[in-house]
Amino acid sequence: MTTPGARLDWLTVGGLASGNPLRLPVHTIAGARPGPTVGLVAGIHGDEVPPVEAVRRVVAGLDAGELRGTLRVLPVANPLALEALTRHTPQDMLNLNRVFPGDLGGWLTEQLADVIATRFLPGLDALLDLHAGGLFPTVAYAYVLNDEALSRATGCRVLYRPAAGYVGTLSEVAVARGIPTVVTELGGGLVADEAYVERGVAAVRGALRHLGALPGAPAPDPAPLVTERLAILRPREGGLLVPEVRVEDLGAVVPEGHLLGRTFSPYTFEEVERFTAPFARTILVLLRGTVTLVRPGDYAYMLGEG
Repeated sequence: MTTPGARLDWLTVGGLASGNPLRLPVHTIAGARPGPTVGLVAGIHGDEVPPVEAVRRVVAGLDAGELRGTLRVLPVANPLALEALTRHTPQDMLNLNRVFPGDLGGWLTEQLADVIATRFLPGLDALLDLHAGGLFPTVAYAYVLNDEALSRATGCRVLYRPAAGYVGTLSEVAVARGIPTVVTELGGGLVADEAYVERGVAAVRGALRHLGALPGAPAPDPAPLVTERLAILRPREGGLLVPEVRVEDLGAVVPEGHLLGRTFSPYTFEEVERFTAPFARTILVLLRGTVTLVRPGDYAYMLGEG
């Protein structure tokens, strides 16, 4: 860490059977002038790599002289999952973003959640929680939770306003504590990663400008697509999913019945399933932009009602 005014602390969760400690890195960057304390988190899911790199670039590009307030950065919230490149913690196969606020006497993932909820969240004036689509799907949108202006400041083309929060998520705990919160979902699938890393950096800087932590005004999308309903299409048949829509189509609106992709058996070559747009105006939110293996129940497409 070379950013002036920065400090690195480690939050110890406990000791692993390997004899090594399980600990979380927290970078604290103090600005030259008073301002908000903003939390920046990535790596809750270990298969979401672009946000981790985006956080590194945000910190590397910071000028502490122009920063107002304090930036608290947790770049890898689940080191065990990141090492294994998995969505779930390998030791107990739990999803960290479904067990907040956690339990120090519970499963290892619940212990991780407790440390984050009790030792990272307190004192924050805002929370920026960065996610991506994982190893295969690519995604592009931001949640509207308890501060729509903050969500718009990320510049995301698609905004999702859920009817209720997701129980067990870090964002739900933050919202319950009255912390202005935005969750971004940008990148994944090992497709166009560089572009999505840069979009992640831009989203964070836009949010920081909105919060007054950085000078200047954010540059929101002038006409974002706001949806209050998402449909998730999951395969019922395994095989090779061949896309009919690509990563560059994310954020586009297609009509009901538009062909999104088809699954073929690699053994018989027959088409075993096809995916089509469910809404009269269907917003492409998450998709698989290249040929990938799918199993029953996987994420194939996430689609907004426009």
